[in-house]
Amino acid sequence: MKRNLLLIVFAITVFTLKSHSQATTSAIDLKSSRAMYQNILKTIQNEIKNNYFDPKLGGIDFEGNAKKASDLINEAKSVEEMADIIARLLYPFNDSHLYFIPPSKTTKVEYGWEMKFVGDKALIVRIDEKSDAYKKGVRLGDQIYMVNDYIMKRDEFALFQYHFNILRPQRALDVLLIKPSGNKYKLSLQSKVTVDSVFLPSTRDLVLESETYYQESTRQIFNDKIPGLAVWKMPNFDLSPVKLEKMVDKVKKSSALILDLRGNPGGYAAAMAMLVGHLFNEEIKIGTRRDREGAKAMVVKPNGKNGYQGKIVVLIDSESASAAEYFARIMQLEKRATVLGDQSMGALTAARVFSHEFGLDTKIPYQIVIPVFDLTMKDGKRLEGVGVTPDEKILPTATDLANKRDPVIARAAEILGFKLTPEQAGAVLDEAK
Repeated sequence: MKRNLLLIVFAITVFTLKSHSQATTSAIDLKSSRAMYQNILKTIQNEIKNNYFDPKLGGIDFEGNAKKASDLINEAKSVEEMADIIARLLYPFNDSHLYFIPPSKTTKVEYGWEMKFVGDKALIVRIDEKSDAYKKGVRLGDQIYMVNDYIMKRDEFALFQYHFNILRPQRALDVLLIKPSGNKYKLSLQSKVTVDSVFLPSTRDLVLESETYYQESTRQIFNDKIPGLAVWKMPNFDLSPVKLEKMVDKVKKSSALILDLRGNPGGYAAAMAMLVGHLFNEEIKIGTRRDREGAKAMVVKPNGKNGYQGKIVVLIDSESASAAEYFARIMQLEKRATVLGDQSMGALTAARVFSHEFGLDTKIPYQIVIPVFDLTMKDGKRLEGVGVTPDEKILPTATDLANKRDPVIARAAEILGFKLTPEQAGAVLDEAK
């Protein structure tokens, strides 16, 4: 068994409505599938009992629930149903970082659009011009009110994404769409479906694909064209120490920083702590971690005596999660930065990825993500299920999104003593290097 340290990362919202699907091969018959999922169920039971940060498992009758899940797998009529059963076994924990990643699929589904919650509305924030959705008139800023008879709700959005992106990607989605004008439309949006080759990719191909994904997903966007102001869009905290040091060196050339953590799902705990260390000249307590062995204070020491001393504004939104919201709250509690935007996700426990394989000749991989310690902030409060409340709540409107205006960056610049219109602010990240 291979174990990868996940840190404070991966809320399930990293899987957005864009392209996901991976499924068990059709060569496995129903009987074999049941045997495989019974094996997966037992493995997951053991991993959770041995590794979940709370040995009492939150008072849940986990053994009883697992027995019921085993009975349901024996009656299941499809592989997708079996994956659902195991996924639902973990729901009673109500833990953002506890979830099952089922065996991969041979079918890839691409929706061609993404939405996120802005306040209490799910709005389109990305649209592929080649997608069926675009051809049918879906545009930036449109509100998705309903999907397949499911009314979009912010507090259930993570489970919605998990279901439609990981467990059961759909070949088409029926949506009720509301334009900024208020006009409503019922649309059936077809997905792009690709059936992968039956031949397994080579190790070299997998390595290249992984490296390409890493480069794209960790690309830092930075703009310091306005004298004295640095704007840094950090997509996640999956940065190496060297890369983080280089970014901090760039920041130090400006007297003010807008750190944009909107959409940042988390990342390496070490990277988050290292960045904190670059912004303070003294040791600070950032919180407490609790695992099976008890509680331990978490302290960050400054990285040298020349930490960045400029003014800082941190931007967050509904998809800022885990390490991103932890960082934002540290800066808020220490009065080191002003935090602007929307309420963050409230997904903060620290987890590991436990990777497994089923089979001898043909190995079928799957994973279980398990929180190995819980986190509380310096003030003794948890962010899990709560999130960070910004100092100023500023939300782009549907019209802002449609016209690529950014009132949040504009307000951040104003706080720091700079003047940008929402239109100019919307172009800052496009002009970044």
